[in-house]
Amino acid sequence: MKWMVLIAGLILLLTQTVFGQDKIGAPTWKVGDKWAFTQGMKVEVLEANENGYLVNLQNQTILFDKSTLNKIFTLQGNKKETYRGNQKKLLNFPLMIGKGWKDKYAEVLKWEDTYTSKISGSTVGEETQIFEDYKVLGWEELDLRAGRFKAVKVEYKKWWSSPDTGMIEGKSWYWYCPEVRYLIRYQYDKSQMWSKFSNWELVSFESMK
Repeated sequence: MKWMVLIAGLILLLTQTVFGQDKIGAPTWKVGDKWAFTQGMKVEVLEANENGYLVNLQNQTILFDKSTLNKIFTLQGNKKETYRGNQKKLLNFPLMIGKGWKDKYAEVLKWEDTYTSKISGSTVGEETQIFEDYKVLGWEELDLRAGRFKAVKVEYKKWWSSPDTGMIEGKSWYWYCPEVRYLIRYQYDKSQMWSKFSNWELVSFESMK
């Protein structure tokens, strides 16, 4: 009986240890942290305070929540607006294997600008509910231009349906690296959803310690 109790205790301890190792908390960003990617993409931390992180992301200034790294606000000069767009919860800490989450937002779809050219290049022109699904798949090791890294892989699905377009859906994957404290790779499936997008990966990063 004592042996059974001891074994049960060891199993519980091992389970908790494995879980703890797989749980990834939000990174701490510092002012001046920079990441550069293929496709000319750049990310830089401009401010860090109790309200979160102010980040320049592809010519947008966005405030990220400190504990989750969800996007909270966009800023343009002194104008601040609640972030309601694409991939608000792309980073949704803590991360752990098997974790899934959902989000949705409304957008006026402009095919010639955002996704793929529709016949005649016309604008869909009506606000549409867009749905997003995320799931953490597991750890992988990647060889990139910036080096070799261990990262956790996340699957991202996006879809909508309207009388004008029918059902449109697409899937992509991205990898988050705790060492780099940001995404290091993004890969799109070959679908109508992503026809104007290209895969990208980390080229370099500067960490202010």
